[in-house]
Amino acid sequence: MLTGVVLLIAMAAPAEPEAGVWAPRTDLPILAGAVLTLLSTLSLIAAWRQDRDMARQLTARDAMLHAAFLSTPALTLSRDGLIQRMNGAAVALFGLPREAALGRAFADLTTEFDMDAVLRAGAQAGQLEARHGHWTGRRADGSTFPLSLRFGLIPPTPGPGGAALEHVALALTDLTRSHAAEAQARELHAQLNKVWRLNSLGEMAATLAHELNQPLSAATAYMHASRAEMLKAGAAGEAARRPLDLAKEQLLRAGSLIHRMRELLTIETSVLGRERVSSMIEDLAPILQMIGQDRNVQVRLDAEAENDHVRADRIQFQQALVNLVRNAVEAAAERPGGGAVSVTGRVEGPVYRITVEDNGPGIAEADAERIFQPLTTTKSGGMGLGLSVTRTIVERHGGALSARRSPTMGGAAFAFALRRHEEAAQ
Repeated sequence: MLTGVVLLIAMAAPAEPEAGVWAPRTDLPILAGAVLTLLSTLSLIAAWRQDRDMARQLTARDAMLHAAFLSTPALTLSRDGLIQRMNGAAVALFGLPREAALGRAFADLTTEFDMDAVLRAGAQAGQLEARHGHWTGRRADGSTFPLSLRFGLIPPTPGPGGAALEHVALALTDLTRSHAAEAQARELHAQLNKVWRLNSLGEMAATLAHELNQPLSAATAYMHASRAEMLKAGAAGEAARRPLDLAKEQLLRAGSLIHRMRELLTIETSVLGRERVSSMIEDLAPILQMIGQDRNVQVRLDAEAENDHVRADRIQFQQALVNLVRNAVEAAAERPGGGAVSVTGRVEGPVYRITVEDNGPGIAEADAERIFQPLTTTKSGGMGLGLSVTRTIVERHGGALSARRSPTMGGAAFAFALRRHEEAAQ
């Protein structure tokens, strides 16, 4: 239409005189038509290329969605909760033939499921919450497994074909591995707590042995002096000398018992093996994140994994790190703008240095050395053994635990270094 309009305008244009006679020009319409034809062709080519690129993008998107649909267990239900469609991943998840699943109530495969759960969600899509934290799927062989469900409502499609029967689409997630990892983390946490209690008792026994040693030694010395005075008294003091000797023996026995208890509880015979620091910290990640979430504090882990082999007792090392992170989280939780704790590990020549920093109030200079002393605490309900036990563990590994103000986060920074394994250091 645009080409025809231009041709008419061009034909109606004034003609040039030729031999005194005005004649219409024939070259202008032809030229205008050629130009417009060329422009139209170029526009068609551009539109074709745009359509081709869009078709490629749609094809790639369809392929991605198709791959995601095939890899994720999914199915559709009617308004009555009957299975209408089921992909191969869902069939494999429940371990039953597709023909046996179609038309069957989804509640037969998932305990306590009903369509009211979709109504309770009150949304077009989202997570379906179960009464006990997760749904329980039932396989064809009778075994059960934890399950997570996400839903999306399917808009009704008018017309024949039965498309309106499909009311909701479900995406299924098998939580077996997730629950196994959580159970492993809880077991590790319980093991660390057990070792922590033993070390705390050992530290308390060491403190009591140190504190009671002086009065016991003084009492023994007084009894020895009293015995010498009785000897001077001759036969008059002979009757009291025997009970005094027995009391002295009991004082010496009490001191020996305290020292033996200390040696028993401090686990002096722990063996240092070849361990990777990044692996030990990675195993603790769920526990450390859980400690931070309980106090709304972000815990960041950044451990260099190259050449990180050291000589360490795995459980003792993890126990010390958990205590440092817990202390840092408690300090950072007091920050109004949001707390943060950073755990970093870096190779520094022959040693591997671990640093735990926070953005809490920090440590006063007067308390920098006092906080490591047993039975010394700045917490209202603390026993004053945490940092003392941690320092003891670090020293058993041949290191030294230090405390200072964090130059990057402004709070406290606790650091210690472990010697790298000789083979790795070479």
